[in-house]
Amino acid sequence: MKTKQVKRPRPNLQSAHDYHREGSYSIHPAKHFTFEEERSEEIERIAKELREIGKKFPRTQNVEYALLKAHLIIEYAITQYIRGYATVAVTDKDIRLSFSQKLEVAYLLGFGANDPILLPTVEGINRLRNQIAHTFELDRVRLDEVFRINSEDYENFSIKDDRERVTHLRWIARYICAIIPGTMLGEYASMKYHERKVRSATSEFGLSPLTDLE
Repeated sequence: MKTKQVKRPRPNLQSAHDYHREGSYSIHPAKHFTFEEERSEEIERIAKELREIGKKFPRTQNVEYALLKAHLIIEYAITQYIRGYATVAVTDKDIRLSFSQKLEVAYLLGFGANDPILLPTVEGINRLRNQIAHTFELDRVRLDEVFRINSEDYENFSIKDDRERVTHLRWIARYICAIIPGTMLGEYASMKYHERKVRSATSEFGLSPLTDLE
């Protein structure tokens, strides 16, 4: 995670021509990077939105509908993960990717990299969502396998009916909407702490910290 993000228009053919005509391409710390307060507020906003979206899981006993809603909530959460960890400041609309593509980008940014369960859980839900979209059927055996790997009682796991399946889907959606902001806020606070320590250490030796460089 970066303590600052680049905030300038995406370079295009026109910017390439302008560079050659003008002979330079300015990079101004105040103009082309987010301020500390702006970055902090954005991360707090993402965390708050994810907590709220996690509460919007519908009250339903229809497991197919519940899975589709869980998929939408998880996709939104992954989009916010990308926004929070990207080097460039982007909006939801800037991330024009499929669910699978978003998940790959998020993984490259660290999502689920040190968790043996999170990534296969999300991938499993995505496959089952696609199955419903293309065949109008749901493989409950594969869905229960997703629930089993998330169970504290892996060896003796069992599930009785669709009502329990909906409960498990609700838990997974809410868990992902909780773990992402928790991780994001924790990592950002840690980075700011280490940045302050570096500034303090360099000032003791009469050095100027490179606050404008990442």
